[in-house]
Order: sequence, then C-alpha cells, then structure tokens
Amino acid sequence: MTQTPATTTTSWFPDERTRQRLVAVCTSITGDPQAAEDLAQETLIEAWRNLHKLSDIDGADRWLNAIARHVCRRGARRAARDSVRRAPLDEVDVAGPPHEVEMELERAELADLLDRALGLLPPQTRDVLIHRYVHEASCTRIGAAMGLSPDAVSMRISRGKVVLRKVLETELRDSSDAYGLAALPDNDWRQTSVWCTDCGQHRLAIRRHPALSTIALRCGGCDQGSISSQFRLDNPVFGRLMRDAARPSTVITRAADWVHSYFAAGCESGRASCTRCGQPVSMSPYVRRGAGGDALTQRGLVAECSACNEAVSSSLGGLAMATPAGRGLRRRHPRLRALPAAVPPSGPITARYQDVAGRECVEVAFAPDTLRILSARSRTL
Repeated sequence: MTQTPATTTTSWFPDERTRQRLVAVCTSITGDPQAAEDLAQETLIEAWRNLHKLSDIDGADRWLNAIARHVCRRGARRAARDSVRRAPLDEVDVAGPPHEVEMELERAELADLLDRALGLLPPQTRDVLIHRYVHEASCTRIGAAMGLSPDAVSMRISRGKVVLRKVLETELRDSSDAYGLAALPDNDWRQTSVWCTDCGQHRLAIRRHPALSTIALRCGGCDQGSISSQFRLDNPVFGRLMRDAARPSTVITRAADWVHSYFAAGCESGRASCTRCGQPVSMSPYVRRGAGGDALTQRGLVAECSACNEAVSSSLGGLAMATPAGRGLRRRHPRLRALPAAVPPSGPITARYQDVAGRECVEVAFAPDTLRILSARSRTL
C-alpha cells in the first residue's frame, strides 16, 4: 500500500488569500493601506527566506502574523529615520497633529505578547480563539469547521478567554503588566514598558485609583516614591482626555499633546481657561526652591483659577518633552535621559534631553521671565 506523503514546510507557501489577509494585518497596524501592500510583500519575502524555521504548518498564520508585525515595526522605524534626515535639524516645529508611529509600534508589540500567550494555550483552545478573534468567524462557521454546535463553540470561547487571562497573569505576568492586561487590585502601582525620560534607567509605574478618580505616574528611581504626574479624572478636561486611555503610553502621549497645546498657547497670551469651570485664569512661571533636582523640576508654569481654586501645572522638563521636537526624539529613542538645564545669569533657559546612547539630543530654549518657548530643535551628536 502506498501512502501520500505529508506536506512539508519547505513545499508550503502562502496563496493569494493569505497575501490579502497579510495586507489587512499590515493595514490594521500602520493605518496606511498603500504602505500595507508593500509591507505584505516584504513579509512574504521574509517568510520565503525563513521557511526552514516553520516547524508546524498548522501554525503558519500565526508565524506570518509575527513576521508581518516585525516588518511593520521595521518600516515604521525606517520611515521615522527618513523623515528625520529630510527635515532640517534646527527647524522649529510648534504645530501640527501628533505622529502615530509610537502607537502603531505599541499595537504591534501588544499583538506579539498576545501571540506568545496564544502559543501557550492548548491547541483546541487556541484554535477556537484564533478563528473567532483573528479571522472574525461566527460561532456557526467555527462550529461547521470544527464539528461542533454553535453553543459548544460559544462555551469554548468563554472558557478560552478565562484560560488566556490566566496565562497573562502567570507565565507572562511581567510583560502583560506593562500593557495593563494583568488584573491588579485597585490603586496598586503597575510597572509599564515606558522608560523614564529623566533618568533613562527605570521604567515608569502607573496607578489608576478609582476612589480618588486619578491616574498617576512615577519613576521608582528618580522620584523616590513621589508622584511625578497625576491627572484627576473628575476634572472635565482630563476626564475626556483620559476616558478611554487604556495603555500607559497612550496616557503619556495624550498628556504631552495637551500640555503643549494648553501651556504654549497660554504662555503666549498670558491667559487660559480653567480646566474645571472654564473661567479665564492667569498663567505664570513658578520656582520651587529646595524641591530637588535642577531647573527641569524646580521651574515650570502654573494656571490657577480664582473662581474654583483649580490649579494645573507642568514642570520645565514636561514642557520641553511635550514639544513636537521632544516627542519626536522620544519616538525615535524610547530611552532618554535629562541633561542639566542651562540657566545663565541672563538669557534663555535651555532644557536638554538625549538618548542614552548619546546619538541625538533635543534642546528647548525658554524665555527666562515667562517660560515662553523660543526654539526647539533636535541635533545629532
């Protein structure tokens, strides 16, 4: 009796339907359908070169997804580098919508984490979750493919999500904490995947405190247990700003956008609107003597409302990192560190940050009397 040989991984290769699925995956990561076509083709080339690494054809889709995410991240970094090369280094960028590369990279990293978690599940549990949430198949369609009733499929999906949660909270706890995927008691601090931009040596921790209605951030290294940033969600502006901000980097990105738009405009005019009651408020510089650190933490801007007593503030370092130049440096180099601020007897105050490898830095100059931004530029070292 002759046997038909099993398909080997070296003879397998994706068909047109798989290519179209990869285009959809790349589009969901980048948000750019045109770029997704090229990225999907690049993914297929990578897959062809590494076909010997595919040991299980049944896991080919997940393997291709992982390659696609890697290719998209590489493409995002390449695009960021190209934009830096094209832009004049001393160009002051004080307006324009925020770049979304950082969020695209985080979505890809989160997908990688979920891929790892799915790989730790029993095959039947993994398959039903992939059919439902990756291929977006209905319970009826999944049941027909797996020989199960729709009710049985629904039960497997419910149980599979419970098992997936347990995996994220045990084997992958350290990684899932950074994305808020592991359950923690209310008001506990959770380490994030975001590096502190002051020391560049420790990751930030985040705490959501329902009782106090706050989101807070701190660095365990340079903050010595104190809170570096806090947003009160009962404040109408911060409530809207952070309502659906699930990931720490989303909180930081939105906060930076708001800080720049609010304080830069208010500093130019000297006035702004209260974030709680909407009444006009005065904006003025502050100096906190003996607060530790240097001008980056001791100096800043504050807007206080005499009608409702609400006060919002930002340190000099926060103002510098919220500029488009500061946010761009952070996108290109996730690990930064602060350099001592330059505070001459007369003339502008300069805040400086550089990547920990010492390849690029950003310098933001402020008027000493008002802290109005005079210039913001990045340069290679």
